[in-house]
Amino acid sequence: MKKEYYTLVALMLMIFGEALSIYSELYSSRLPQSFAQDPIIFLKPMILITIAGLCLVLSYWMGYRGTGNIWIVTVASLTLLLILEPIIIFIMLRQVPARGAAIGFVLGALGLIATVAL
Repeated sequence: MKKEYYTLVALMLMIFGEALSIYSELYSSRLPQSFAQDPIIFLKPMILITIAGLCLVLSYWMGYRGTGNIWIVTVASLTLLLILEPIIIFIMLRQVPARGAAIGFVLGALGLIATVAL
């Protein structure tokens, strides 16, 4: 497989894994019951976070093979997290980010652009 394909597939896996991880965390935070009362209710977020973890591990492996630099992969992962988290929070909880979160969103987008372009 060409390096470009590794990088592209890694980025897609990373986006999916980060989004699924965030969704799972937010989903579990909204569960009304405690773990002691009904442990089965936490099964869905646990399965989702496991799938997300597999995607993220594969994305790091493929990203490193594609770029040859772990720092590019790490910065892309952190930046995607900064970008995706406010979007998914707004979609799921209908909460608007505060000023600091909005600034972080913009800076995260600039960081992703710098990582890919430079």
